[in-house]
Amino acid sequence: MQTADNPKVKTPLSASRKTVAGAARPTGGQALPSPRHERTMRRRLGEVLVSHGVIDETQLDELLAEQAALRPADGVGRLRLGHLVVARALGTEEQVAEALGDLLALDVVDLSTEPVDPTVAQLIPRSMAERFGLIVLAREATGLRLAASDPTNVLALDDVRIHTRERSLHVVVATPTQIAVQIKRVWSIGDDAADAVQLLSIEHDESDDDDDNADQTPTVRLLDALLGDAVRGGASDIHVEPQRDAVRIRYRIDGLLRDMMTVPRNAGPSMISRLKIISGLDISERRIPQDGRTRISVDGTAIDARVSTLPAIHGEKVVIRLLTTTEHVPGLDSIGLLPEQLDTLQRSLNVSQGLILITGPTGSGKTNTLYAAISQVITPERNVVTLEDPVEIQLPGITQVNVNLRSGMTFATGLRAILRQDPDVILVGEIRDKETAELALRASLTGHLVLSTVHTNGAAQALTRLVDMEIPPFLVASSLNLVVAQRLLRCICGGCSEPHEPSDDILASLSVDRATLVGANPRRGTGCLKCGMTGYRGRLGAFEVLPVTAGVRRAFAHDPTEQTLLDSDHFITLQEAALRHAASGRTTFEEVLRVTQVDAPQLG
Repeated sequence: MQTADNPKVKTPLSASRKTVAGAARPTGGQALPSPRHERTMRRRLGEVLVSHGVIDETQLDELLAEQAALRPADGVGRLRLGHLVVARALGTEEQVAEALGDLLALDVVDLSTEPVDPTVAQLIPRSMAERFGLIVLAREATGLRLAASDPTNVLALDDVRIHTRERSLHVVVATPTQIAVQIKRVWSIGDDAADAVQLLSIEHDESDDDDDNADQTPTVRLLDALLGDAVRGGASDIHVEPQRDAVRIRYRIDGLLRDMMTVPRNAGPSMISRLKIISGLDISERRIPQDGRTRISVDGTAIDARVSTLPAIHGEKVVIRLLTTTEHVPGLDSIGLLPEQLDTLQRSLNVSQGLILITGPTGSGKTNTLYAAISQVITPERNVVTLEDPVEIQLPGITQVNVNLRSGMTFATGLRAILRQDPDVILVGEIRDKETAELALRASLTGHLVLSTVHTNGAAQALTRLVDMEIPPFLVASSLNLVVAQRLLRCICGGCSEPHEPSDDILASLSVDRATLVGANPRRGTGCLKCGMTGYRGRLGAFEVLPVTAGVRRAFAHDPTEQTLLDSDHFITLQEAALRHAASGRTTFEEVLRVTQVDAPQLG
């Protein structure tokens, strides 16, 4: 039995109110704590907080006195000791949760890393979840797994038992903010999605492969809810992944995947069939990968989406790429370029001929930078033509062409045709082979401004990559105007940003001397509802802009190596640019270390 004298016994909760309050008990349950027990519990929690070094004895006495003074007659009501600790900035929610877990012998969970199934969470009403600060995580063989910010609230736990008709509750501790985030997310997907999942699990079985299921209302409602939730949450991709026992749904937000929910395994075939239908794919073909495209409407806004399928051992995996709309194409001055870098790029865009290369790995934001640059040069006096695989964002006022390998429309074939269309500016989605590279370089020498991308880690490597494609170094040097390398950094959330001193280990890994941070404004996000408790919201670019000057051309034509370019002229490296963003408080030093290569840069 768990009592005030033995707070460390860890057991699940059940339906009786006969015992004294504690964390959990397998067959007994929880009762309303007596006033004497409440005083004992408050003092015990305070003692744990003191032992953890969160507060000292003097602060504890002051908090207990303040708590006693806050009576219902004041219009405030009695606050829990943990609330006061956080409100007075003496400790964090995480520290209070750890103290509660230690006191009551309960596990403490990080809900930002644990997916919550909306169909299970909605076993209780949203009003109950919000009022008591709790959320149902899972239905297990022995009962419900429940996260609570106040596991001593026996009235709340008994209401959950009554509403769900589950006698046994396995309680874990989570912070109030994380629980609020999960409640908002679960119910943002909508009750229709939960109802749809339940209907799907009833109506379909494992062997049901009837394609007509794709048109059933529950599937449509579920997918509409998922797509809407992903768009509103700022996701760039949706992953629908059949597993052995369930279908896992993940969103990619700010460059990282997050588990969002799971649906029953037998709901997978109808979901995937529906996605194939709306994207124009063959629903009868399950053995080969397929690619399609669709358009969805969320809150009155039309959004293009690319749909890709991949046969796997448990069924077809589907990835939905949500594409940026024309209205959301960023301006060059808002993507993270430093002032001197922005000036260099704009001057290169204003010339009438030459080649501008954007380089970086997949997912580094090259396409957005290309479109931002193209938007800068669109004028009635210029004929702008793009050749892409595929066209991701449709811009008014220009001609956009899709590569189609099946019909023979390759980059090289399309580029030859475009050169006969009297172009002023040409965008080539990617230079992949020698033929395309030669055509792009020669077009840049014959009066055309050409923009394209290559996959390299840095700006200097882009020139050597062209040489590796057997392009003569003199042609590379004479054609190129500018090379831009980039990475994407997560921005610190504005809703929970606070000053922060990076650790010595982080600074040492970045080869940064703490003395150089004098006058800097390093910050971090603590986690809030707006950012889903990650501390980050949105992304910005870190750029390396290498202008190909006359000195660079002479050096490279003589010795076409990466080191020659690095030695020939100084430019701001990727890590230097990222460190400037961290020093100004736009991102964290930890994020700089995660994203950029460590090459002993200077902060200035």
